[in-house]
Amino acid sequence: MIRSLAALIGCTAILLVHADAQVRPIYDTGAAGLVQLLQRLQTTASVLHTGAHPDDEDSAFLARAARGDHARVAYLSLNRGEGGQNIIGNELFDALGVIRTEELLQARRLDGGEQYFTRTFDFGFSKRRDEAAMRWNEREVLGDMVRVIRMFRPLVINSRWGGTSADGHGHHQLAGYLTPLAFKAAADPNEFPEQLQEGLRVWQTRKLYSRPLDEAPATIQVQTGILDPALGRTYSEIAFEGRSQHKSQNQGTIESLGPLASGLRLLEAVVTVQKPEQSIFDGLDVSMPGLAKLSGLPDGTVRTELAAIDAAAKKALQDYQPLEPSRIVPSLVDGIKAVRAARQALSSMGGSSNNARIDADFVLALKEQDFTEAIIRAAGLVIDPLADAETVVAGGRIGVNVRVFLAQPSLASVGAMAVKVPQAWAVKEAADREAQGGRGRREVPTSSLRFEVSVPATAAITQAYFLEQPRQGDSYRWPEGSAKGTPFAPSLLIGEVGVKVGDVNLVVSRPVQYRFADPIRGELRRPVNVVPRVTVGLDTRLLIVPLGGNAPRAQRVVARVTSGSPEPVSGTVRLRVPAGWSVSPQDAAFELKSPDEQTSASFTVTAPANRRSGGFDIDAEARVGSSAFSQNLQLISYPHIQTHRLYWPAHARAQVVDLKVASVKVGYVMGGGDEVPDAIRRMGIDVTMLDADMLATGDLSQFDTIVVGIRASETRPDFVANNGRVLKYVERGGTLIVQYQQGEYIERNMAPYPVSQKGNPRVTDETAAVKILAPGHPVFTFPNRITADDFNGWVQERNLYAFADFDRRRYTPLLESADPGEAAQQGGELYAEVGKGRYVYTAYAWFRQLPAGVPGAYRQFANLISLSKAPR
Repeated sequence: MIRSLAALIGCTAILLVHADAQVRPIYDTGAAGLVQLLQRLQTTASVLHTGAHPDDEDSAFLARAARGDHARVAYLSLNRGEGGQNIIGNELFDALGVIRTEELLQARRLDGGEQYFTRTFDFGFSKRRDEAAMRWNEREVLGDMVRVIRMFRPLVINSRWGGTSADGHGHHQLAGYLTPLAFKAAADPNEFPEQLQEGLRVWQTRKLYSRPLDEAPATIQVQTGILDPALGRTYSEIAFEGRSQHKSQNQGTIESLGPLASGLRLLEAVVTVQKPEQSIFDGLDVSMPGLAKLSGLPDGTVRTELAAIDAAAKKALQDYQPLEPSRIVPSLVDGIKAVRAARQALSSMGGSSNNARIDADFVLALKEQDFTEAIIRAAGLVIDPLADAETVVAGGRIGVNVRVFLAQPSLASVGAMAVKVPQAWAVKEAADREAQGGRGRREVPTSSLRFEVSVPATAAITQAYFLEQPRQGDSYRWPEGSAKGTPFAPSLLIGEVGVKVGDVNLVVSRPVQYRFADPIRGELRRPVNVVPRVTVGLDTRLLIVPLGGNAPRAQRVVARVTSGSPEPVSGTVRLRVPAGWSVSPQDAAFELKSPDEQTSASFTVTAPANRRSGGFDIDAEARVGSSAFSQNLQLISYPHIQTHRLYWPAHARAQVVDLKVASVKVGYVMGGGDEVPDAIRRMGIDVTMLDADMLATGDLSQFDTIVVGIRASETRPDFVANNGRVLKYVERGGTLIVQYQQGEYIERNMAPYPVSQKGNPRVTDETAAVKILAPGHPVFTFPNRITADDFNGWVQERNLYAFADFDRRRYTPLLESADPGEAAQQGGELYAEVGKGRYVYTAYAWFRQLPAGVPGAYRQFANLISLSKAPR
């Protein structure tokens, strides 16, 4: 058989698995799922959708194409959304990108698509295409898009964006601009030839669509509000359900009924298209018999085999009965035999049609997957390999039970079983151990075999492949040999079972998972991860050390050591501090007896009396015997996504700052999750988190200053309900500092005086000049004298969701800034006196600057919380 392109890109004809996810694949299981699979057997349709971010995608279009047209469908997002805000937690940047990658996978599991990415890192909101092109390296991004096209090989591409200023966001503009270029470059062997050397092949997509423009209206309306009788839902309903998986973006939405359509504009076609179009696949024969012509094979090539595939697929669908699915197994067996015959015939062909043969074989390999999966489902065959544990350490061992359940043992016979492992790992059969079901119930598989997997001492820890190496600017560095362009690396362990159905042999693969019962959520599954024997982390990533001989010099730092080993481990943990600094004690012993057990050691770090301003490194290290461990574990765990482990250096930065802060009592209304309360504590100020009871009935007058966290008007209904009480606190003499809020804050009239936020004013250039409009105001004089230097070293952006208009009789604008070429913006920080008290709305990005240790941000925020003690 000819070498399959599917094999070259890691898509074997027997590996029938989906990306791990928490959302149940409700539209892919049971009778409805099998009906869809049978319908997909009859078509070669495929479409790639492109966009810039998680949530850019037209998910109704994806659902219609995947579940209505039964096409192979994928969404290519330029980035993983790292530059956004997180409404469900305090993870930002890379960690937020992992969350949003997972949220895309949950959405794809519902709408039926696959997911791909380029290497770009979302650096935040951009207003210009040229900025995105410069920061990401346009050529590199184009190459990544071409890679995905050559991997996925779609017949149709649909660009979510048009590549013009009408797209708004600069990332959108670049995605829309590059998609037509990638459409052409993917077919050109002179473009990105290194990909061809890796085994990929050029690919000519047949049709290219984009979003309609005012001057170029839609050429086709793809109906997405159609009820699918097998699924019992419209494609748009499914899409809205998927949209609600973007929980970190606050994207939960109503699953609307009724007519709905996605308008598309045909940009290019290399086939003849009759207008008006009725389908995005008009002009393409996407039937199985049409594969020969579509691939460019000589007339008559594998005609008989393709007709047999089509006939078998149609007969299976026609004969299918939900209560008796096994009756279609013979037709499906005929279908897979015809697929294999077609592939064999292609491999034995001579002549000059090598490219056409490989193109056709790519599709046939996918059809072999589909027929295999259909046979397994129709025969009631379940293959479920389970590991004894979720984690294993390098040099350790883990048990795996490969289990087979047959609803009708007469339909299939089970052959060899195996566990596929990475290179240099070892696997051997082991003594049986009884597997348990829920609450100790014994499960009785039709067949099972137990294996012991040995992990080499040199095995790498399991983590997101795009985080293995430090980023280069705003782009990830993909390791050689990694799963480039995919969401995450494939499962480490694969259970493999040979089965015979009728007179055909199949090899079925499933990822090995660890299964456990959560007392609240029920059964959960996790992929197997390699973890360090121990991880070490510090209780803070940042120390703020005031400058000056009389300022406090000593700070308490707590090192946490956590075991990943099933065996007891013991050793010492210590801190490495800068020259001239001291630490006490020098080290601390630890002993951990079981995995996930944790212990802490407290150290006192003292800065020298003659310290200077700047940043200084503090690192932690744990030693177990002759081995040193210096990685901290960040666990990403939410109910709606799969769990991930991220590893970072066990490091803290000590920032010596010329900083003063008044003695104030601060209350904090947490919003969408930020680390500003920790930053206030680093200044030596206690913070009381204000819960619903305190906001409703507590004594707010005990606080000199109350700070409202980002987007609290969206996430804290108790804050919204008690906003009047908070404003009364201000009228009676309190100081209220409100960080950026979105439209709800204005719509609910929560500001003390009239404001508007039309057009989402923001300054995205973190280096944009900032003018202090009221240099004598206490916000800039007490207790720290603020100058232009305090705006140096900012990250990602200046401000976001500023006020566009405000009552200038009552509000005093404090700062002015603008992106290049734009009008000056004065609504980013406003001061108002309300009764006896003070109110400040500040849209400057403190939630990013303070965790990053920007010295000027600390000095300015110290002044804001000290405002209650400033002279009027």
